[in-house]
Amino acid sequence: MCCDFKWLESVMKPFIVFVSIILIFCLTGLPAEVSAESLEKGRVVTVPILLYHRISSDSSADSRYSVSVIDFKDQMEQLRYWGYSPITIKDLVDHINRGHSLPRRPIVITFDDGYLDVFDNAVPIMERYGFTGTVYIVANRLNSDGFLQVEELQELLNHGWEVGSHGMTHTELTQNHTLVRNEILRSRLDIEDALGIKVFSLAYPFGSLDIYVSSKVFDYGYRAAVGVGNISNHSNGTVYNLSRREVQGGFDLEAFAELLPWTNHFLPSPLRKYLPD
Repeated sequence: MCCDFKWLESVMKPFIVFVSIILIFCLTGLPAEVSAESLEKGRVVTVPILLYHRISSDSSADSRYSVSVIDFKDQMEQLRYWGYSPITIKDLVDHINRGHSLPRRPIVITFDDGYLDVFDNAVPIMERYGFTGTVYIVANRLNSDGFLQVEELQELLNHGWEVGSHGMTHTELTQNHTLVRNEILRSRLDIEDALGIKVFSLAYPFGSLDIYVSSKVFDYGYRAAVGVGNISNHSNGTVYNLSRREVQGGFDLEAFAELLPWTNHFLPSPLRKYLPD
């Protein structure tokens, strides 16, 4: 009887793994290049993704969606002190799907809505520390005052930033599925046409998604999507709902530190010097 149970277990285990892989693929819309082997291994990576909206030069204008320049500078300085190395969403997903290397303490810094003050106020501070980020723009604001235009976006791209879509009109997609095609597909095509790039990822407006919306993000050519959450761990099963931690206006450094997995001083190992043969 004992042997019979062991035989049954040996037969059922591979079957359960196979069914689990199929279910994960169907529910998350994983890219075709993600292998069954990598899914079975269940690669999980810890990478905090920060979400900002506006970086205001008016220190009295702090709100949930507006971080002052002074606070933002202090936060970037702390990230540098703690040894963080910013990467893009594409870098993160390439690591999850293909095992591409990442720095010791990777972090993704994202900005939603495409406000011009990100270029005016955040970018100079980030450049001081050698940081890059990812901006998610609303496609129909490309010709609107107060928002990033093609010229600024091209400059960001030239300096290693990533540009993604935040929808066509910033509509909450779960409220009306008839708008999903225009919001998701047309926004990607318009941004790609304006910038001459391939848009890799989408930020769900208001962080709102359901199974239909996330499946259409895959169908319409994106390879990742980001939402809003409170975790820093990501895997194959979350590439269409990568969790971002929102940095709200008025956060002191203690509150900022609570968003991050590593807050002790860190110095990377010195580069090894190789002698010629």
